[in-house]
Amino acid sequence: MARKTGELKKRCWLAKQRLKMGYWESVRQDKSRVASDGAAAQATAGLQAHVRLMRDAEVAAGLSPHDEKMYLKVCEILDSNEVTINPIGQLIERDVYDRLDGASRQRYVLELSEKFRELKDRYYRERTTGA
Repeated sequence: MARKTGELKKRCWLAKQRLKMGYWESVRQDKSRVASDGAAAQATAGLQAHVRLMRDAEVAAGLSPHDEKMYLKVCEILDSNEVTINPIGQLIERDVYDRLDGASRQRYVLELSEKFRELKDRYYRERTTGA
């Protein structure tokens, strides 16, 4: 029961963060703009191209290519319109995970979940600021 309560609190906190950052409002506005105007679709596509360009510039500036590859996976997961039950499971590199012992697997999953949280925060920052 305590585990379910902790999970519920975590989900409530995440929902509150999305509301604070205006994520759903921006999604609604983007959808209404695209639906009402063909030019808005081009502007949205231009914004997405700009975000990709900024990501490429960060990679060129010396950020870890592995982290950027993982960030692109996180973007794909969050951009999809479906509810993802286990995003960490989608990020796990199976060949690495299968070679680890029990304690190392737990450490790997915890490190991966921390990295996912950081990249998810970056994703929402980029979406709310438009850059």
